[in-house]
Amino acid sequence: MLCAPFQCANTVKVKEFLLKHFLIISEVIAVVIAFAWPLPGSKLSHSTISLCIVALIFLFTGLKLKTDELKSVYKSADVVLVCCATSLCITTLIPGYIVHQLPFDDKLDGPDDDSFSFGPTELKLGIILFNCAPATIATGIIMVTGAEGDVVVAVAVSTITNIAGCFVTPLLFSLFVDAEAMKQDSTKLLMKLGLSLLLPLFVGKVLAMSFAPVRKFVKDHKRKIGLIQSTGICVILWIKLSTSVKKGTFELIALTDILILIGIVIACHCLLLLLNFIVSISFCFKREQLSVMLLLCSQKTLVLTAAIATALPEQIGDSALILLPCFIAHPLQMLIDSFLIQPLKSSPHFPLCVPWFCAKCRAAENTDRTENYETGKDNIDDVVANPGATGINMDTMNNDKSTV
Repeated sequence: MLCAPFQCANTVKVKEFLLKHFLIISEVIAVVIAFAWPLPGSKLSHSTISLCIVALIFLFTGLKLKTDELKSVYKSADVVLVCCATSLCITTLIPGYIVHQLPFDDKLDGPDDDSFSFGPTELKLGIILFNCAPATIATGIIMVTGAEGDVVVAVAVSTITNIAGCFVTPLLFSLFVDAEAMKQDSTKLLMKLGLSLLLPLFVGKVLAMSFAPVRKFVKDHKRKIGLIQSTGICVILWIKLSTSVKKGTFELIALTDILILIGIVIACHCLLLLLNFIVSISFCFKREQLSVMLLLCSQKTLVLTAAIATALPEQIGDSALILLPCFIAHPLQMLIDSFLIQPLKSSPHFPLCVPWFCAKCRAAENTDRTENYETGKDNIDDVVANPGATGINMDTMNNDKSTV
């Protein structure tokens, strides 16, 4: 059926809006269904469906993972190394340590005395787990592209950190949780992570490298694959939330706990932006590289955090409460960083390093001075040796000098 031009235009705009914000809309739907009718989701909590969904997500991640760009970043290897170290270490340990010191309860029914608390300890673990995750795979790269940053470096950093994050993130997270709880099921946890994360990731990458039709399929259906991954993440959220609602876990969480959680999440992301900005100044990064640091390395992926939270042992805490900060932090970081794209794109004055602090800048400044001196000296010699070629009358200059 034909439609009027303005109706078709509005339909396209609505469709584009829904596709662009599909993950956030799906999260809201999953939360509403889980609280309104928790029975179906709670029935699926004891099955292996969550691990199967995680395996499918990482199979598609392996199919989309770009490693060809790694060959062309040897000229920017130092930048990639700094970005990876910042994403996996600096932006994980510092916020993790700060959040770990905040007052949270070990019990859902609140503290035994009248001491102040920010909520159950699972919320704290969720914030820490999200900060321990590597950089985003797609969102950060899209933002770096919009800010006209170094896309090649962004792709390389995203690829390296997400592969390394499968090993590093659980180890970093274990630094902030009960060691006994992790030690009891450590073998089981590693097996779950290996089967649901590493194996599908490896299989997907091998399929993409070995078969051209697979690469073509992934390229032609990239957006649909992303929608499938987002749907899988929201199904996991629905199952975990439904189980916790059925148990009555959320009845013991006050609205103030959620508001405090949102404030802590925003503060943590602002801290990540500040840390990455300081690192960028210290290493005298250009504007294109600063865009990678702020828009990619400051963001954390939701896929890996959801996978790890699903595989955590029950002794650590309620997995739905651990996932709650992750699903709150993910859209908030995209919202905050979206305001940085245009300023980064229109700011030509980088790097912002201090010459007496940065040895790299001192060396460049000395080189420029030497080159300017040599250029000026050569120009003077050329004028003296061949004044006619430069259009300068030496007799006139001598007469003027005598008159003076």
